[in-house]
Amino acid sequence: MDSAARWLAALPALRGEKDFRRHVEAYEEAFQKKAVPPLEPLWYPELLGSHKPHLQAILEELGHPSYASLHRWSVERRAEFWGYLLQRLRIPFERPPVQILAFPEGDITQPRWLTGAVWNSVEALFQADPQSIALVFYPIAGAPRAWTYEELRMEVRQVAGALYAQGLQPGQTVALCLPMRPEAVFLYLGALYAGVTVATIPDSLSGEEIAARLQIVQPQLFFTQDGLVREGKFLPLFDRLQAHRLPRTYLLAAGQALQARLRNNTYPYRSFFENVEPLTRPHRAGSYHPIGVLFSSGTTATPKAIPWTHLTALKALTDGYLYHDLRPGDVVAWPTNLGWMMGPWLLFAGLGAGATVALYEGPPNTPGFCDFVEKAGVTVLGVVPSLVRRWIETQAWEGKDWSRIRLFSSTGEASNPWHMWQLMAKAGYKPILEYCGGTEIGGGYITSTLLHPNAPSQFTAPALGLDFVILSEDGQPADEGELFLVPPSVGLSQTLLNADHERVYYAGTPPVQPGWVGATGAEVPREYAGVPMRLRRHGDYMRRLPSGYWVSGGRADDAMNLGGIKVSSTEIERVVAQVPGVGEAAAIAVPPPEGGPDRLVLYLVLQEGQPRDPSFWKEACAQAIRQKLSPLFALHEVVLVEELPRTASNKVMRRLLRQRYLEQHAHP
Repeated sequence: MDSAARWLAALPALRGEKDFRRHVEAYEEAFQKKAVPPLEPLWYPELLGSHKPHLQAILEELGHPSYASLHRWSVERRAEFWGYLLQRLRIPFERPPVQILAFPEGDITQPRWLTGAVWNSVEALFQADPQSIALVFYPIAGAPRAWTYEELRMEVRQVAGALYAQGLQPGQTVALCLPMRPEAVFLYLGALYAGVTVATIPDSLSGEEIAARLQIVQPQLFFTQDGLVREGKFLPLFDRLQAHRLPRTYLLAAGQALQARLRNNTYPYRSFFENVEPLTRPHRAGSYHPIGVLFSSGTTATPKAIPWTHLTALKALTDGYLYHDLRPGDVVAWPTNLGWMMGPWLLFAGLGAGATVALYEGPPNTPGFCDFVEKAGVTVLGVVPSLVRRWIETQAWEGKDWSRIRLFSSTGEASNPWHMWQLMAKAGYKPILEYCGGTEIGGGYITSTLLHPNAPSQFTAPALGLDFVILSEDGQPADEGELFLVPPSVGLSQTLLNADHERVYYAGTPPVQPGWVGATGAEVPREYAGVPMRLRRHGDYMRRLPSGYWVSGGRADDAMNLGGIKVSSTEIERVVAQVPGVGEAAAIAVPPPEGGPDRLVLYLVLQEGQPRDPSFWKEACAQAIRQKLSPLFALHEVVLVEELPRTASNKVMRRLLRQRYLEQHAHP
């Protein structure tokens, strides 16, 4: 019996075992080695039984022997691949495309996809049984409410009619700054149905940051909420904008009645629908019609405003189908917001698959959310790694039955394999699909799949129709380094509203050299369809393991050189997170005032009740780093903080920490 078979034989006894040490002991017995990351796979496709993933059906239909073969075909013949998907996904067109892919400008960075097509991507979200449940909402207090696909369509048409009644026309813009509640879904999809562009802004931002985004997009209408309810407390939202001039604004109530005073040009949400006739026919346009604007994190500079088109929606819908295996009968939950790309992604992927999208009113780090996962019968749960850590620390999921979950998806930041292992165990060993991409992609460029054994915190495959190369500091292919995308692909941004797209993504990228190969062995062409190839900058730091899987090192600009060895901040943070008493950690490298090699500085958030002596934590963390990474990695300083600064999408702002540290330690 091989090690994988021994592990599979041990699984029945581990399901329901709450003592995580028993899981570690079983692993070490099965694999005959210490449980040290990178871990061996803990889930195998054999566990699917008779369930056939969409990807398996595609392999059989197209006659490919493996995912690698399918991927090579998808990047060598991209037009054929996307043409096949349009048919398989039954994308509805008023007029189908006359050409899948063209390069009228002779520039690989500016392709034209689906030329001649006339359509509206929202129509692809209403192909399910009209009486099946499309949306379910669980408030903090009160009974849950559900909408069928037919009822959701009626809400969408009502919003579209109200927008036209306000005088808006296709191509104009509205802005949303709302929590992920049903009205936000109706407004978002209703605007897209009407051909109106939707700029989405996270509700966690300050008034200045919200106003800055409104200034960039100049919307004709603005929808926001009086406040947010968190742990029984009302936190003002609309009042953050008192000092700023707003467009015509409609205000929703967090509770039964508005708790903010209306001012000039501000109206209660219900008045938006007065004397309105629903719009029964969607606005259909070309593939590049703008449907939305999302903003990058913007940690130390003006955030990039990234337009989404019908093509971006197609990418999100496709990724939900291919990698997350979404289908009718699934209940999909993702603690997210329409201001972060996973909010719109959830709607396109979930509704496009005919699944039920489940929303929860409260914060996701609470027992209430964990109870919602059980009561809603969630089958596909999206997570952010720091949220998983919080569930583990607080035991918020204690006593909750998550056995109906068939898979998880983790995105937003590099994950901790120990935390992911415990998450897998919580649901009886279900796979966790690591999924990484970006707002500029509309989905992922690397993922896990149900065709591959699943190991905690490891990616198993590049996304279809898109390739990448990993380059070292000297610009040569390597198993570790900065990752560059190989365009073109449906979903990749081609413009920015407030920045030079060419400069941001392509200027100064290394030229493709003969013999370079992509993620699954396909040669990277020096030209594609007669057009010179150019690599696209993405900024992620990635490492390929001897197994052929990949692990994320976070952003490339978070990589550091310590003791002559290149290491990512994420790798250091994973080790430090295992030190007892450490809640969160952020690692940065800072140059000494006198020059020379970078120094390692750790920012720590401690668990409750821990001693607050930086020297104690410096020694504990330094010992862990020496033992588990390298004795050459010297720890210069530990800084204790109450919380780490994060972006709206929950990513740690290491650049901001680095900037603060240098400012505080600058010479007078």
